Amino acid sequence: MLQEAYDLLQDILGDPLLADLPEDVDTEDVRCQIARAKGHVIDLTLLRPGDNKMRVSVLHNARVSDLQRIVTKAIKRSTPDLPKAYSWRSMWRRYNLSVGSIKLSDRNRMLIHYGVKNNDTVSFTKRVAVTTTHAPPPPQRRR
Repeated sequence: MLQEAYDLLQDILGDPLLADLPEDVDTEDVRCQIARAKGHVIDLTLLRPGDNKMRVSVLHNARVSDLQRIVTKAIKRSTPDLPKAYSWRSMWRRYNLSVGSIKLSDRNRMLIHYGVKNNDTVSFTKRVAVTTTHAPPPPQRRR
């Protein structure tokens, strides 16, 4: 039974449509590859610090959080010497993704609402802390 499942898996992975999948494939990768065959993906170039370029693909209805997850996965795959304890949560608090001069700051907003198109270049930009002005504290009463 196990051999039959293994043979079936090898047949599926031998399909030319799925030949571009990485070794540590998950369902999101398979979904994206099928959507690519149907023409429903946005291909982006991720520009990392040091002029390292990397191709990433997202579904056309993806949100910024989906792109962040795909970028995280792509960097983990391409950088084997990255520490296991690297804090991605901290990284996403310090950096935004941007397309041109547009910062993708709202994680729940769809990429197409930001005007992201096929073959755009996505880069990391430092997140600017938003400071709010507070009203001065009320004067202290004398007793």
